[in-house]
Amino acid sequence: MIIIFGRKKAYQNIESVIAQGVEIKGDIISQGSLRIDGAVDGKLNIKGDVILGEKGRIKGEVKVENLIVAGRVEGNVVASGRFELTSNGYMKGDVTCNIITIEEGGVLDGSSRMVGHISKPDFESRQSAKRQQEEKEY
Repeated sequence: MIIIFGRKKAYQNIESVIAQGVEIKGDIISQGSLRIDGAVDGKLNIKGDVILGEKGRIKGEVKVENLIVAGRVEGNVVASGRFELTSNGYMKGDVTCNIITIEEGGVLDGSSRMVGHISKPDFESRQSAKRQQEEKEY
């Protein structure tokens, strides 16, 4: 159980931590949950949850089950479950999720799209069809 900003949230146990002062350049793939207090420049494909601390930074595409953003994300996010933007969080990019929460003071510089719970293959086929449609329009 994680307690963040006085509320209890049922997130999976954190298995890995990228500490403040650590910078990773490259993609991260994980079967478990992750906490980021450092910086990541690359794609994240996480089968569990990600908690981005206030000092944490992500620059790249993020695919995750649930995401709490208290730091800064620059890139598109696909969360199969919940996306939470705290009062200190900053998100520059598009968010696709099932549930979205933005606290007062949190900044979303992009668009949000809430979809019902769909399987990943179904979601990816919809994204592919959307990209093909956008290419036809140009």
